[in-house]
Amino acid sequence: MPNREITGLIKKEIALNAATIATDTTTVGNAIGTKGYDGGVNFSIFSGAYTDGTYTPILTECATEGGSYTAVADIDLVKDDETSSTGAEAQAVITSANAVFKLGYKGILPFVKLTIVSTSTSSGALIGAHVEKKPNIVDAV
Repeated sequence: MPNREITGLIKKEIALNAATIATDTTTVGNAIGTKGYDGGVNFSIFSGAYTDGTYTPILTECATEGGSYTAVADIDLVKDDETSSTGAEAQAVITSANAVFKLGYKGILPFVKLTIVSTSTSSGALIGAHVEKKPNIVDAV
């Protein structure tokens, strides 16, 4: 049973506007600021209606919000299942309806974006994502 409240501590933002992706394309999400959120940054990627295609998340980072984003190094990604040998982004690949996957970021740059690369699509799937950020809080014991 929970004995602590976290709802007020966690900030949520839309990382990728939910929309149907129906072509082989790269869909770029919103810039997400990480400054002040050393307690954790977690992306939840979800699908709704799904007909076909594979949707691979790529997390990118940048020193400035409008700058040139580059792929996050594997060491700065947090897997949904740390015991698996599968990479963090590969664990979050969407290939079915009504699925939810997590992808965490522990890098040091102040801005990140989630990008979805879709392949083998003809009619596609509804894909979206939000991010949850927790500031660094020291718990009193």
